[in-house]
Amino acid sequence: MLFISGEKEQFPGLFKKLEQHKVPYATIAGIDEHAHFFRLVREFRNFAKQFLPEIVTVQTNWQLAIATVARFLFRLDYSLVYVINGYRHNYHFRSIIARRLIGAALYIFSDHVIAPSGFLEKQFSFLKEKNKVIFIGEDAAFFDDYPLPSFSETCRFIFPGEFRTGKNQALLVRVLKQYMEKSGTSNVELYLPGEGILLDSCKALVRELGLEGKVFFPGFVNRVEMLKLYLRCQFAIVPSNVETFGHCIVEPFILGRVILTRHIGVADDIIRHGHTGFFFDNEEDLLKLLFEILPDKGLCARVAANARESREPFRWERVCQKHFELIYDLPISR
Repeated sequence: MLFISGEKEQFPGLFKKLEQHKVPYATIAGIDEHAHFFRLVREFRNFAKQFLPEIVTVQTNWQLAIATVARFLFRLDYSLVYVINGYRHNYHFRSIIARRLIGAALYIFSDHVIAPSGFLEKQFSFLKEKNKVIFIGEDAAFFDDYPLPSFSETCRFIFPGEFRTGKNQALLVRVLKQYMEKSGTSNVELYLPGEGILLDSCKALVRELGLEGKVFFPGFVNRVEMLKLYLRCQFAIVPSNVETFGHCIVEPFILGRVILTRHIGVADDIIRHGHTGFFFDNEEDLLKLLFEILPDKGLCARVAANARESREPFRWERVCQKHFELIYDLPISR
């Protein structure tokens, strides 16, 4: 294998980690920037001529264009696998156009397409047999045998995400306020880690509703801090309009937290309502759901345990095996 990236690390220490594990990689300056297209094609061609790949996996439309043009211009012989990560899905009208344009390119130029969730596969269902669902793996630290949550104390909810349109943190704040008023209990807390342009307006809403001691904004947190927050909470609520995969669903699911989510991302692949989690559609549904499940501590405990028992598909070993099975099935013309 040879991994090619831009000169910028996706996270600090990535290149050093690759070197420590003796993983071969190469960098092409500016490959992540939409400029100097034919220079990038030539540099990619040089690596391909030397390495002679049988399969090239790409993650973005820009990478697909580079690998496709290089293959045709220089008569390179490799199969193309595309991993879908999004389709302008945060914008309704743009997403319709993007889905058709991306889908047409994939239909013509790709040999196989990987979607990280059934939700995303359905958005490109016209690709038919080219399309395959393979989940994204999660950090090994999430699979340690942490104790399942106790439901005899304060009910703590969490939703990590960027504060922007479509994530709907304000919906959770409003529902929490309504639940407290209608139930007469204040034994609840909501944690909203993350940053973004709507953070200040969400904080203002919390002040307006008098929830300063009930809603907490940890800000941007690293992986270790995120894990600690998950373990502090018993419930994860995902109110997003769209998630193409949804680490905010999978991470607490692996840890045996009770998931309340819309039908987005990987949720329909892993959640069975009342068994491994719960579904809601809107603000009214979520409020009703809280009144149904929070008093039933036995149900919550069973759902948490069932979720953790269903976590195996997200181990990287399992995910990598799925990728290799797909690769071995690809026709190699060389």
